[in-house]
Amino acid sequence: MGRATNSSSSSIDSSNHFAFSSTGASSSSSQRDLSTDLRLGLSISTSHPYAREQPSDWPPMKPLFVQALAEEENECNSATFYVKVYMDGIPIGRKLDLLAHESYYDMIRTLEHMFNTNIIWAEAEVDGDHYEKYHVLTYEDKEGDWMMVGDVPWEMFLSAVTRLKITKC
Repeated sequence: MGRATNSSSSSIDSSNHFAFSSTGASSSSSQRDLSTDLRLGLSISTSHPYAREQPSDWPPMKPLFVQALAEEENECNSATFYVKVYMDGIPIGRKLDLLAHESYYDMIRTLEHMFNTNIIWAEAEVDGDHYEKYHVLTYEDKEGDWMMVGDVPWEMFLSAVTRLKITKC
């Protein structure tokens, strides 16, 4: 409907575009002649070819968050093995990194401090008259059985434990 047809098969008329025509490039001394670059398959970018790209500021992050992410990447190399620890009467379980401990004794001391209680385990010496103030530490193995902590060697315990439970005597 009254639309002018263009005899050129290209969607861009290169004679009217300053970057593609030789007359547009010669009229401005600051513009590069990009027609040679296009024939060679080079980029059409008008920026300096050796300019360094600045790091992206998107998405915006606070410096402390960026630092925490960098520290987390560095800590990924350290081994961890977290298990959940539940105690009777406390509705929320806590996580404990078992690989941060070298033996049952270290782990028991951490749990006693964490839950503010006295824990009985296989190698513990207990005052026989006051059992009510002690708790027993048990663990669930991979088969779903509950066992008393300290019955097996530490390395075997680490390979079998899925979670810990502290119950009253």
